[in-house]
Amino acid sequence: MRNPFDENTVPVRPAFLTVLCILTFLWNAYKFYGAIPNVFAPEKVVASKEQANEMMMDMMSKYFSEKDLEKIEESQQETNKMFEEKTLITTGVVSIVSSVLLILGGIWMWSLRKKGFFVYIAGNALGVIAPIVILGGQVGWAIGIVSLINAALFTGLYAVHLKYFS
Repeated sequence: MRNPFDENTVPVRPAFLTVLCILTFLWNAYKFYGAIPNVFAPEKVVASKEQANEMMMDMMSKYFSEKDLEKIEESQQETNKMFEEKTLITTGVVSIVSSVLLILGGIWMWSLRKKGFFVYIAGNALGVIAPIVILGGQVGWAIGIVSLINAALFTGLYAVHLKYFS
């Protein structure tokens, strides 16, 4: 029987920290899995995007004028940069590295180790800066800002639990 007054007890992970870690594991496993086709089969991703564009334009041609359709096609030019094979491979590799860092940080924070928090921050920094540098333009900045909001929220929630880490 364990003595409740014993000083050598194992620290208990707060329930909310457990939930944060599980959310981190799930989201980054999904992100990791989603980046695999970008790295290993970018030509299939490009073909799928082109097929989806054709279907969308066919559907929209029933409701929009030729002039409107031309404007839509022009506006898609910046997003098409995301679907070049070189860009897909680069963003896929960065996404995989970022996901691995975030999962590793989550594992260490699950074990109440402070270094996990700093590895988590590094993974988030990579996930925020990479789209801005790789994609640039409005699309890169939009992805970077959304990533920054998510990173700031989760990093703040993890920071509240720093007192439990050793």
